[in-house]
Amino acid sequence: MGNVKKGLTMPSKISLEVVNFKREMARVEREVERLANQDIKTKVEFATQTLKVVTPVDTGEARAGWENNTYRGFDGYLDGSIVNKVEHIEQLNRGHSKQAPAYFIEQVLVKVGVLKP
Repeated sequence: MGNVKKGLTMPSKISLEVVNFKREMARVEREVERLANQDIKTKVEFATQTLKVVTPVDTGEARAGWENNTYRGFDGYLDGSIVNKVEHIEQLNRGHSKQAPAYFIEQVLVKVGVLKP
């Protein structure tokens, strides 16, 4: 209580005036969409690069097979996909190679925040 000064009172009422509320809300919504889309694109690109780094290498085919794509969903926000069409990527992910642990793909995606455990 030593830091409280006598005679000071907190205001009992705060008033705020928002001019053009609808326009301001639309601006906030656009900004949220922009930030969310930027975050999704960054995560998808980072996850793809990380998968390339941790993918076991013999011929380099599986590592080179990683591709990503971001596209606008029905809700206006970006969605993303990461694919590897190399036939033996599933065997590598199950632990076939001693160079990477089993389920290294899922581990990367959880770590990056693209996949929830």
